[in-house]
Amino acid sequence: MLKTILSLSVALAFTGCAFTPDNALPKTELPTAMEAKVSVEKNWWTQFNDPVLNQLVATALQNSQNLALVTAKVDEARARLGIADSAKLPRIDLSGRGARAQASQNSTDLDLPPSNNFQLAGQASWEIDFWGRVRNTATAAQQDLMAIEYNRDAAILALTTEVTQNYFNLRALDAQLEITKHTVQSRFEAYDLQQKRYRGGVTSELDVKQAEVELANARSNLPDFKEAIARLESALSVLVGQSPRAMMEQGIGRGKSISELQINNEIPDQLSSELLLQRPDIAQAEANLLATRARVQVARAAYFPRISLTGLLGVQSNSLDTLFNQGTRGWSFAGDLAMPLFNGGLTAAQIDQAKAQEKQAVAQYQLVIQTAFAETRSSLIVNQTVQAKTGFEQTQVSALKQQLKLATLRYDNGYSSYLEVLDAQRSLFNSQLNLVKAQRNQINARVELYKALGGGWSKTPTPQ
Repeated sequence: MLKTILSLSVALAFTGCAFTPDNALPKTELPTAMEAKVSVEKNWWTQFNDPVLNQLVATALQNSQNLALVTAKVDEARARLGIADSAKLPRIDLSGRGARAQASQNSTDLDLPPSNNFQLAGQASWEIDFWGRVRNTATAAQQDLMAIEYNRDAAILALTTEVTQNYFNLRALDAQLEITKHTVQSRFEAYDLQQKRYRGGVTSELDVKQAEVELANARSNLPDFKEAIARLESALSVLVGQSPRAMMEQGIGRGKSISELQINNEIPDQLSSELLLQRPDIAQAEANLLATRARVQVARAAYFPRISLTGLLGVQSNSLDTLFNQGTRGWSFAGDLAMPLFNGGLTAAQIDQAKAQEKQAVAQYQLVIQTAFAETRSSLIVNQTVQAKTGFEQTQVSALKQQLKLATLRYDNGYSSYLEVLDAQRSLFNSQLNLVKAQRNQINARVELYKALGGGWSKTPTPQ
């Protein structure tokens, strides 16, 4: 018993010498603005309240082969963690052996009967983790798993962002196509009216040709919008993993129009820096950094001896029916020690390599944080400007509608030429298209802000 206690005491003393990585993150000066009532909203696309968009995103998440690939990598990393963790515990094997032999009479003067030998033994082996090699290897594997899980989250964020923005772009093109069709119809009616007036001697042929030119200009936009819609539908079909048959027969569904897609949540005056630090790419960079630090300690442990214990306990008998009788038991216990004496600088080079990888991870971590804050700042500014732009475009459309009405009235009463009407029509058409662009840009800017923050945000209730 005294020997056992002494052995455990020595083991614990050596375990205290194990190398422990530094888990402190590099200091980064963050903005002081805080908003404690805001938290990350992962399903941010649902805030647009469009069932068709929600279904497209759900289908993309289900069918994306890129996500399937990343998910398989997560499973692989989880298995590697299990392999690393298994080294923390003793390995126990069970072996059995049975043999029967007959000695040749030519090799001995005795006529010996056949001999039997039956064995059954359990063997245990365990590496004593004095220097933390096994523990740090498992820690690195754990951080690798977390990094790959965050990479999967980043892939999900990128996919949902791309699907959402493509859908909004598609709805904007749909709106522009409808505006163009309406413009073509109104200009066809104007052209038909000018022809009737010309035949009645009320107007000149010049007015007829001018109306015909404007009609042709409006019609020339139709093929461009139709082609752009077809290309975007095909791109969305691929993103959501639609089958070729469904792509040809069903296409992409439509939900709310671009003007109906309202943004319901206002941007808080101040956003917490802690909210931004939940971005998956920042969390992934942090996990990669901690993994490299653990591997530095694994490399350092190679300078010191690896000590392992093996033990065997079993039974052995010449007869199977007496295998478990008294006197058949046998045991053995051994300790192994191995350490490098000379390897041509291999261990030192491996430590230098691990330290260099740690420096890379530190630089990458800080770069990701800088990029995240730059993207967020830019997105916040863009959200302010595009909102104002949409308001200006809406005011302009309203004013041009009134201008067209007045120009038509002046022309009908002979106070102005038809060019004034044509200018008003042309300006209104372009302004209506620009208004749709502004509405699309405003919604896409909000999506970019969601992406910059690692997701949307939701206000948590104030505790009573």
